[in-house]
Amino acid sequence: MRLVNQRDLSELEREHAYSREEAQDHVRQALVDRQPIEGLETLRAELLINIDSEVLEQLERGEWWLIRAEADFVEWRLPMRAFDPVVLEMMRNPPVQPKRSPRLFRLCVSVTGAPLEQYQYIATVDGDSAQRRTDELGIAHLFTPAEVQGISMKVIAV
Repeated sequence: MRLVNQRDLSELEREHAYSREEAQDHVRQALVDRQPIEGLETLRAELLINIDSEVLEQLERGEWWLIRAEADFVEWRLPMRAFDPVVLEMMRNPPVQPKRSPRLFRLCVSVTGAPLEQYQYIATVDGDSAQRRTDELGIAHLFTPAEVQGISMKVIAV
């Protein structure tokens, strides 16, 4: 619930407003129970004499309205579900995905044959370069299409 000045009321708020008698009863009970009502402080700030009877008088005259909480939630509509036939068909029969099998290269020191574990390298596949890192066994995993022509690898900081 919230209190709104009549000059600030929207049509939606008017539709969800309590009647004057109901509004007075709810506000009176909230004042007795010391429950907060949104907008009450604004109403009290406009009063010359800040007492509860003046608050209730503003409701009785219709200068302030008590709005139900539903007014804030009415405009939240759920989106309509759209069943696109193309999407449904693709879900039933997904397109064939290309197989991705890695090409494995073991990088090692040429003199000792020790694997280069967790070393950074630059892999160039058909002219496209990317910086990567070997795994804990010194193996470089490159996922490339089958028709790749040239692969070069350059180890950084050996």
